[in-house]
Amino acid sequence: MKKNSKEEPDKKPSSWYSVLDDAKEQRREFKEPGVENQNKSKSLEARSVISNNIRINSMNNTMEWLEGTLLRRRSETRVYKYNTRLLEAITDGDTAYMNRMLAMGANVNATCRLNQVSACHIAATINNDALSLLINAGAISMRSDKFGRTPLHLAAWAGHVRHIASLLDFPEALQDKVTSKMTPEVLQEIRTSRLTVPEMINRPCELNTLSTVPDAWSDGMEHNCRSIKESLPLFQPGWTALHAASARAQYKCVQLLLAAGADPMKTDLLSRTPIDVVGYDHYSKHKIDPADFRETVRMLREAGGKFQNSTASKVNTPLHTAVDLDSVDAVEEVLDAGATATLWNSHGLTAMHDCVKNRNKDILQLIANYEFGNEDPQVAVVDERDRWGYTVLSAAIKAGWTQGVCVALGAGASVTMKNNKGESPLHLAASYGNLDILQEVLIVSKFNSSLDFLNDQGETALFVAIRHNQIDVVRMLLSAGARIQEETVDRVNVLHVAAEHGHYEILEHLLEYDDHITNEMINEPDVISYTPLVHAVVNDHPKCVELLISKGANVHVEVHISETNTTTPLHLAARKNHFEICETIINNDLDTIHAVNSSGLMPLHEACYHGSRNVITLLLHRGADLSGHTGKTKLLPIDVLMNNLSKPTQFIEEIFDTCISSQGRNIQESNCKVKVDYRVLVPDESDWKQMRVIKGLVNTGNRHDQSRLLLHPLVQSFLYLKWKSLLPFFYTILAMHTCFVLALNVYVVSVFFYKDKKREVPGYFLPSIWEYILYVTIFLIAIQEIIFIKIKKRRYLLFLETWLKIWAVTLALVLPQTVNWKINNGEDWARLIATISLLLSWFEMMFLLSRFPDWGFYVLMFGKVANKVFKILLSFGFLLFGFAICFMIQFRAKVPFEGPWASFVKTMAMMTSEYDYQTTINKTDAAKVSASIIILRIIFLTFLILVSIVLMNLIAGVAVNNVNHLEMIGTIKRLEKQVEFITSLEDIVCHKLMKKVLPKKLYQKLSMNQKLKNVIYLMPRESTCSYCKYLPPRIREAIFETAQRQQMEMDEELGSMAFKMKLDQIHNIIVGSEEDESRRADLSESAVAKINEEIDKIRSEVSFIRNFLVTNRRRTISSNKSSFL
Repeated sequence: MKKNSKEEPDKKPSSWYSVLDDAKEQRREFKEPGVENQNKSKSLEARSVISNNIRINSMNNTMEWLEGTLLRRRSETRVYKYNTRLLEAITDGDTAYMNRMLAMGANVNATCRLNQVSACHIAATINNDALSLLINAGAISMRSDKFGRTPLHLAAWAGHVRHIASLLDFPEALQDKVTSKMTPEVLQEIRTSRLTVPEMINRPCELNTLSTVPDAWSDGMEHNCRSIKESLPLFQPGWTALHAASARAQYKCVQLLLAAGADPMKTDLLSRTPIDVVGYDHYSKHKIDPADFRETVRMLREAGGKFQNSTASKVNTPLHTAVDLDSVDAVEEVLDAGATATLWNSHGLTAMHDCVKNRNKDILQLIANYEFGNEDPQVAVVDERDRWGYTVLSAAIKAGWTQGVCVALGAGASVTMKNNKGESPLHLAASYGNLDILQEVLIVSKFNSSLDFLNDQGETALFVAIRHNQIDVVRMLLSAGARIQEETVDRVNVLHVAAEHGHYEILEHLLEYDDHITNEMINEPDVISYTPLVHAVVNDHPKCVELLISKGANVHVEVHISETNTTTPLHLAARKNHFEICETIINNDLDTIHAVNSSGLMPLHEACYHGSRNVITLLLHRGADLSGHTGKTKLLPIDVLMNNLSKPTQFIEEIFDTCISSQGRNIQESNCKVKVDYRVLVPDESDWKQMRVIKGLVNTGNRHDQSRLLLHPLVQSFLYLKWKSLLPFFYTILAMHTCFVLALNVYVVSVFFYKDKKREVPGYFLPSIWEYILYVTIFLIAIQEIIFIKIKKRRYLLFLETWLKIWAVTLALVLPQTVNWKINNGEDWARLIATISLLLSWFEMMFLLSRFPDWGFYVLMFGKVANKVFKILLSFGFLLFGFAICFMIQFRAKVPFEGPWASFVKTMAMMTSEYDYQTTINKTDAAKVSASIIILRIIFLTFLILVSIVLMNLIAGVAVNNVNHLEMIGTIKRLEKQVEFITSLEDIVCHKLMKKVLPKKLYQKLSMNQKLKNVIYLMPRESTCSYCKYLPPRIREAIFETAQRQQMEMDEELGSMAFKMKLDQIHNIIVGSEEDESRRADLSESAVAKINEEIDKIRSEVSFIRNFLVTNRRRTISSNKSSFL
């Protein structure tokens, strides 16, 4: 109703408009200037009379128009309702209700407003009398809907012969004949009556042919138009009724339409004739009978229908449909009708490819061997490609269908035609690994000499088989005569491919195929300088690496990673953390550990740069040097490790732990031997400088708390044993300094003590004698310091101890000269120099004694505590200085506060409870120096609380707040000092200067004594262990504890592995029994299938030989003709 009101606006009476025009004209007359002031009263009377007349007439006319519209709309609503019920009755097949609706006023041309589908359209799809009833009632039977469909299209599509006869206006008697039986007489009668048949029989479906539908034909708003839309099919633009009947293989309708004059060569927009669309609805899930399909094709062919065979559109052809229907007769009928086998369907496949997809051997054999008259004799039909470039042979190989391969080869299929990826059937057969298929392909390949045919990548089938790990295919190809020496354009050979993909069995077979050939190929580089070994290393194939090395692959080959940089296989493996490969290479040649690439880096550098933890551990245990460097780079691996690994300290600590092991025994066993392996610290046992690694570790700083690594038992034991080996040299240094200190002290005492006591100097204390002794000791120490400075250079001058020693020796050297001065205050200067020299010499003695492992801890703790105390005193120095000035003012610069310095010293002494309170702060003495004793006592009380109590307790608490932490820091500092000192001694002993100065035998003896073994063994029983006597108990216990912890971790790991193996065994037993049962069932079925395949294979080979001979004869005839022409 709403729609109708929008399409046709309400029409008002014409008298109503005329009255309005008169009123507007009168209003204009009333508003004209000059007239308005004249006859004002008359104008007002006339305007009121006219307004009343207009109002009365308008109301009357409006009421009449509203009554008419309401009556009309009620009538239209009733018609729409009847039309809707009529359409619903047609859908339900209720002809009685249809008659009732027509009698009540429903329009016989009732139309669904959505797509303009009429009642005749709906009735044409239903097999009842509804369509005849509508036509007899005067319905327009040849109307088109929105999509160009006529009832004749729908009747032909639905297969209703009676409806077609009715729509074509056949006589009632002829309609009965058509419905009962389509005899030749009936068909002839239809042909003779063609003049009476309308031209609408060949009317095509045309889109956008909408026409205006009268309102009386429309349905109501309550009608379900969507259900009608979904129930009717959509036809291709340009389809006639004959197309629609052919699409569903409605051969009776096709027969009737052809007899009635339908054109079998009428084409749609895709240039398809009715015979081109036979069975098209098969792809719309409509079940088509193969016999009806075959009969429909036959009728159209006899009527003159021909296939257009257009390659422009990729649609499903009748040949594809016949293949899908699995009907040999239908396929043969389509082929006889002139169909071609080269067209693609909507999926890009030809009919032969569909045969391969459906594994229909008989149909494939029929199409492949069919004599097409218009095909190129030089190219077999079976070589036609699909959308992806696969021929029928390639598709059968890809599908693993042996029978299809045999059929294709028997039809003359080429084994060298490539798909879109550049792969030939021979390459595909090699990649998929079906030996039966490959055997068939190889027969033709050997006959055509195409066994080494190249694909677009320049590879033979042997390359493809290797890449896909088809070992049986490789054996078959080699036995068939494939060349193993072939190379691609990138100089890649078969060994490169096998090594790159890690196919061990194939690589082994290739290497053993011909020793002479493989020995030449094994070290051949490709275009990027990669040998087969390098490919295996880069792609992490340890078994292949081991095999190649055993066959003579060069592990020292130079690999170009850029235009200017080269490296080795071990460097590449270390970079990628390929542990097993690194182990294999090292086992073959230990010297590779020290190989250097073009950047001056060793494999350990590469492993540290890339965080390859497993490889780092392996290299260190096999002799890599954490302190090693080359001429091109001074960067140490230990520095790289600290800067590139996460948690490097923990990682190195784990490595140190692995160097201590009990060798699988419990520490409580009597015959247990704990192995302590120092090869991580001393990679080269022949190297005399064994402190390089530890020194490099100390030099890395403490950003990652790596100083605590010095506390590890491995490091501590090494340092202790190294210290023991260098004790003679240290004792020599200590003895020289002791002599120096003794001579200096005796000289000072002989000069000042006896002089101050005014005693006679004894003969053995004569200053002249001790002066010469002092010079001798100074000379010896000077030589020692020169040697240290010569060897260590500037680094030696950075230590405090060096300057203490230099100043002590220098002052001792000038002391005798100062004593002999005859100038004023000469004696005071001598006493000052003697005092400073004595203090510095004893300080140096203290530092030398701190080198001992048991004594140095306390000295360094003393230094640490002193450092904290000085920091606190500096922080609170202003407070002490303030009290010192206050005391000086209050005591009026009297003793002991006579000046700022004296007052400050006295204040510092008062911090130690030396107050001297009774003598300094009493009423008698205080009254002399201070105006108020109360103020003085208040200042003293404040000093007592803030300084003596608070500050002194703060110093004591902060300096030794954490004794354990302080002890650990002291131990670390001692070890650092010990490392520095041992390194210095080692540098001196190993220096070439010492070799020149000392006798040869003595030098060799000293050098051998200071060297440690790489590996030592400790036993819990001290009586049977030689090294236990050298190591202190704390270090021994730490080593045994580490070994016990390592053993426990190993036992837990072995236990978990054993548990996992048990679970795997249980799983294999359970799964294996199920697999055995299924395998027995499969064997019985596969045996029968294999026998059938062998029989088919023999038949196919015979067919192939026959067709091959026919093809050759045809090609010979064709070539003779061309040469004649």
